[in-house]
This record gives sequence, structure tokens and C-alpha cells, in this order.
Amino acid sequence: MRAAILNGGRFSIETVADPTPEPNSVVLSVSACGLCGTDHSIYTGRLLPDGSILGHELAGTVVEVGRGVREWASGDRATVVPIPYCGRCELCTGGQQNLCGPGLAAMMGCGGAPGGLAEFVQVPVSSLRRLPGMLDPLPGALVEPLAVAWHAVNLGGIRPGTRVGVLGLGPLGLFAGLIARQKGALVFGTDLRRHRVTRAHSLGLGAFTAEDQADERIRDLTSGGPEVVFEASGRPESIERAAHLARIGGRVVLVASYHSPAEMTPGQWFNRGISLLPSIAYTRSDFEEALDAISTRRIDVTPLVHNPRRLDDVQEVFDSFTTQTDTVKLIIDPTT
Repeated sequence: MRAAILNGGRFSIETVADPTPEPNSVVLSVSACGLCGTDHSIYTGRLLPDGSILGHELAGTVVEVGRGVREWASGDRATVVPIPYCGRCELCTGGQQNLCGPGLAAMMGCGGAPGGLAEFVQVPVSSLRRLPGMLDPLPGALVEPLAVAWHAVNLGGIRPGTRVGVLGLGPLGLFAGLIARQKGALVFGTDLRRHRVTRAHSLGLGAFTAEDQADERIRDLTSGGPEVVFEASGRPESIERAAHLARIGGRVVLVASYHSPAEMTPGQWFNRGISLLPSIAYTRSDFEEALDAISTRRIDVTPLVHNPRRLDDVQEVFDSFTTQTDTVKLIIDPTT
């Protein structure tokens, strides 16, 4: 098969051995593989050894099943839960699977099994989730990032009427805003890039740029500030900004990844009673909720997944990761 292989801090498209299904696993033909900030951080930080295959947001079609597999057959379509939760640690048994250390360390495409930037991938049946017949595999690759946002929204305690602010309108920020709105919240977002604000408007979300005096307008529209602010920009300086935007007694949910130190003023948080809630990954139930929302079109992700790129374009996509403006969610189609 063809795969995008990390070598010397760059990607090369190479022909490697096809995976074969181990017992209780299948081989998927990868139809779509999404890319996110975690993949970019792994690439820029050179966090994985040469020979690695990235890609943890994927969907495809079963082409071969291993011994002991009864519930899956060739031709079935599936999305993948890339975190192999151990199911035994105190966090897993206590309802905090998203913090399972062994599971996160073995995440597919992030240091565990080879990921979806390849024509085929082996997946244990415990990690497969069936896609409905009417759902194209392309949006099926977005179940995983939607589950990340779903966990954040659940953590934030969103209810009908909750006033919400979103800092950063990339995929996670947009997903958090769409989920919060679906749960009955009043949502306003902000981003430095005008094209992201325009995209948020097209999805029915209120949004502003800095030139629009975003924070002041959000405070006015939420009568003093949001009860919940999702920090989805990944900018360390935005954590303090989120606390300033939130109303007294509000909650700040960190849903982005941070790779630089952040300066914070504890007094601002303490005196105004602002809670800081870091959100990482998702539980199995978060993933199931995200899959159901996409399958039933309660959350329509199709406007975010146009123009998938070819496997041969992977290096170009990573080189221009932070400057691309023609799409919201980057998708690789290894079949082209």
C-alpha cells in the first residue's frame, strides 16, 4: 500500500507492506483521514520516530476480517475510536476514560498503532463504530474531532439558555459552538481571521473579529459576559482573555492544545470566582453522542468537509497548515 511516512522531519509517500488482520481485528480501506493541531504539533515537534504513520481521525470500509470477527464483514463502513482505553484503571472505571494514561499513550497515529494517512489500516473491532448506510465516510472522519468538542461542551455544563463565548473559530471552536447551540445555548464567537468569522456566520453562529470590538460586543449581547467561555484558539495569551470575558462566577473550558507557557493572574480568577476546566479527548459516550449527531444530521458537518486533498499532498498540507484559508477542516483522501 501507499502511505505517508515520517522520515527526517518530512513526509515521503512510500510503498509499504499491506496490514493483515490480527485476531479480533479488521483491515479498513481508508476513505478519509482528518488532520488537526495535534498532528501538526507531532510533525513540527518531531515527537514520533522515523517510519511513523500519523492520522487518528479516520473512516473507511472493511476489506478483510481477522479470526474471531463475527459482527463485521467486507463492505461494512466504519469510523474509528483511536484511543484504546484500558478499561481497568481508576479513571476508566470512574467515568474519566478521557484521562486514561495507557489509552492516550497508545492512541492510533499518535504514538500507538499506525494511523490513517495510508491506503489501509488495521483496527481492532473494539475501536470500530458502524456508519449508517446513508452516511458518506467523509463526514465519518469528523466524528472524532466532534467528540472532542462534545466532551468540552458536556464539561461546561451547557443547558438551554446558557450564554456562551468561543475564542477561536477553527474546527474545534466551530464544533463547540454548533453543539452548544444544538443544546439551546446562545453562542457568540470571535477569531482574528475574517474568513473564519464569515464561515461561522454561514453556520448560523454570531461571530466577530478584533476589529469588530469582539469582546465588548459579546459582553453586551450576553448581558455582562458569557457563563461559559470555550478557549479554542490554542493561543496561551487567550486563556487570561477568556477569564476576563466570562461573567462573575463563570467557567472557562480549555479545549485547544497548548505548547507554550501562559501567563495568568490568579487574582482575576479568584476574585471573580472563575472556574478553569481543561478538556482533553473524550469518553466512549461522548464519541457515541457525536456519531449519533452526525448520523441524524442534528449537527451538519458537510459544509466543513469540502475539497479533500490527495495522499501525495500531505507534505504541502502540513507546510501550509496555519495559512490555509480555503477550507475549515483538512481531510486527506488516501484513495486518490
